[in-house]
Amino acid sequence: MNWKILLALFIIIAITGLLIFSEKGRGFREKYLDKYIKSVGSYLTGIKSKFIKPKAVNRTLEITISTDSTNLRGQEFELTERPFKVELIYDAVSVGGQNIDAKGSENIDFKTDSMTGNIVIDENDKMKFSGQAGNVELNEIVFSSKSGEEKIEFYLVGTPISFSLIDVEKDSMIFSDISGSLKLGDWSPLTLKNDNLNIVNFKGTIEYEEDSLTITGDIEKASLNGVDLSLKI
Repeated sequence: MNWKILLALFIIIAITGLLIFSEKGRGFREKYLDKYIKSVGSYLTGIKSKFIKPKAVNRTLEITISTDSTNLRGQEFELTERPFKVELIYDAVSVGGQNIDAKGSENIDFKTDSMTGNIVIDENDKMKFSGQAGNVELNEIVFSSKSGEEKIEFYLVGTPISFSLIDVEKDSMIFSDISGSLKLGDWSPLTLKNDNLNIVNFKGTIEYEEDSLTITGDIEKASLNGVDLSLKI
């Protein structure tokens, strides 16, 4: 008896497929079915998105790292409406689509309160950053759009003398052969010497001045030479 039921279902499915994918059936499908199928799909997608919650980030550990600038090599940061200031020995500067030549000085002071863009420190300790902001200050000269609504685009390359990244977020920061000091939570500072350090879900401030790099903020967890330090807090 069961094989008869299966045979009947197979025949029904086959006939339905032929009707839908034949020339006449295709016209019927496009006219009557497709829009309803799309509507149902969109509705189900909307329902699914309501039940998917963003991953919770549990930044409960305070961290302070003191080290030198070489440990930022290869690091990349994405900023969204964040303040950023830097003094650098510049190689190239472009603001608002115009190349800038600061005659009489090899240093550039750059500052903005609302940068959206990308910052990279390469293996030669060169900082490259580009993005846009409502206004940009370059050696105390303010650049802003005529309308006040458009963003000013910029691109700079150079060797940083000092810089400050405030309220920056980073999913993961990996430091190989790092030396300096590490303070985590209420622990006394730990001395780092050619260690491997990995921190997860960082949010805080990164400051550099006179070859001294300080990273302070909150993280979700940290591991030192493969040992999860957050389990010991």
